[in-house]
Amino acid sequence: MAVKKNEGKIFEDNFQASVKGVDEKIFFTRVKDTFIPPDLRQRVKVTKNDYDCMLFARSHLFTLELKSTKENRFSFDESIIKQHQIDKLVEANTYDNIISGFIMNFREPLNKVFFVPIQEFIDYQYIAQNQIKENKYKNKINKSSIPKGICEEIGIEIKGFKKKVNWHYHIKDFITEAMNYKQQGGQINEHSKKQS
Repeated sequence: MAVKKNEGKIFEDNFQASVKGVDEKIFFTRVKDTFIPPDLRQRVKVTKNDYDCMLFARSHLFTLELKSTKENRFSFDESIIKQHQIDKLVEANTYDNIISGFIMNFREPLNKVFFVPIQEFIDYQYIAQNQIKENKYKNKINKSSIPKGICEEIGIEIKGFKKKVNWHYHIKDFITEAMNYKQQGGQINEHSKKQS
């Protein structure tokens, strides 16, 4: 009997296949999750992954954590966004030529995908959780989650299209925009956002 694949794993597969389909040399590796049967989880200690994958292109290393949801938000709950992953993305981002963040996939209704740089995520999370009224966001902040509207504001949209079954994402455009973001000192380029 075939086991139905988790939607998050399907998104990770589609992202990886999109990288492999690029017509330039890109190194990509996925950090494999270790499956522990439920009845053994209390007795077996497994090392936690720092993030889902690493991509190297055009002299930059990308450390990325991929998330997928059918909701219009990602909860800050530890079961969804793990603190050790945030910490590792922040640590990696302190180095020159490393770009770190979340790739957030909102599957419904239109399969929108955004790269949210880790510093933008941290800034939003701090304001949301401390309920700071004076902030830069146009969309409503939520103290327990990051909504799609905020990802649209602070992230870089990764465009894509659906083939017969799977999605293909425009990885070259994402790499270019993320590198521009890093070179501009962490400022989202409003011109490139309007073009997308």
